[in-house]
Amino acid sequence: MAPTERHGPAGKGEAAAPDPADFVREMVESVTDYARAERDHFKLEASERIGAVSGRIVLAVVLLLLLNGVVLMLSVAWGLWLGQCFDDPVTGFLLAGATYLALMLLFYLLWRTVLRDRITLAVVNATHGKD
Repeated sequence: MAPTERHGPAGKGEAAAPDPADFVREMVESVTDYARAERDHFKLEASERIGAVSGRIVLAVVLLLLLNGVVLMLSVAWGLWLGQCFDDPVTGFLLAGATYLALMLLFYLLWRTVLRDRITLAVVNATHGKD
């Protein structure tokens, strides 16, 4: 029997007037339960997003470390090969360093002239294209 369905004092089936305090109490309990459910839902969504972001960060770090290892080994191999060609390992490693310096300067020039604006425009279009 719900709290608002009470019988009269004699119990003869006569409905008593509903108590406003019981109604307000039940309404407050319902609102409290709803707020708790929304809080739990928000926590669940936030933890899912944090978990997804942290997974992507771990993947990016591992891939970056692997890529750095590959570049390091290729650099050493390039320096050793140039050193064998010139019969001087120091010259080989200096030329390998000069090669990377030239590649960095080329990238910097491309970045300043072409790439920066295109990448910025692509990011802005991708951000606003989902609306």
